[in-house]
Amino acid sequence: MNFIFKSVLMAFHLLLALILCVAMIMLPRNICHILIQYWAKRLLRILRIKITLSGEVLKFLSKDTYLIVSNHISWLDIPVIFSLKPITFVSASDVKTWLIIGMLAKISGAIFVDRNRKSSLVEVIQAMNHHFKNEKQSICIFPEGITSNGYQVLPFKSNLFQSAFESNKLLLPLSIKYKENNVLTNRTSFHGSTTLFQSFKRVAKSNLIEVVVDIGHPVKPAQSRKDLSLKIQKAIALKIN
Repeated sequence: MNFIFKSVLMAFHLLLALILCVAMIMLPRNICHILIQYWAKRLLRILRIKITLSGEVLKFLSKDTYLIVSNHISWLDIPVIFSLKPITFVSASDVKTWLIIGMLAKISGAIFVDRNRKSSLVEVIQAMNHHFKNEKQSICIFPEGITSNGYQVLPFKSNLFQSAFESNKLLLPLSIKYKENNVLTNRTSFHGSTTLFQSFKRVAKSNLIEVVVDIGHPVKPAQSRKDLSLKIQKAIALKIN
């Protein structure tokens, strides 16, 4: 499937998202999640991205709720994870400004953090605690704070780990890596000065991308936040290399 054909399909898929956004205003949250999950799965099919799952898959897919901790490489990470299971994401506030994608994020119940405002972290942790208390859905955080080049895991920021302590939730490490021709690739990486369109173009030019999602063992919130974040960072990094 060539780039032009994928681009046409993607244009229609974005139009579908716009229609869904209008429809989902009047629908309950659980139905919205089903529709967004369908949209995410179809997006990956259009881009010819294959998902391979390994590790504690049954724990991840179960009805238990966790604070899921993942490395972050691409804008694709969220649709990849959401296609497997509806999850609430903690996302950077600038995602809200993305056309259509921002609308889907808000409708899905994403919690937005403004990293330029210190008080935002307190509000986000409170929102996470409230979610765990009232919703039967896991939360996923990307504690690197930015996307990496796909070959390494950047140092984790420990702030959002506080919610696991306050809500008494197990943490579930999740590692993501992208391969092309069975070799680790940075084709999907969305970092530096790369624009969203440039990133899409790079991804759409390949039909050989595989995303490997490995789920680690659940971890109890113990010791200090920094010790905990470092422990999980190292566990995820081992899966990438």
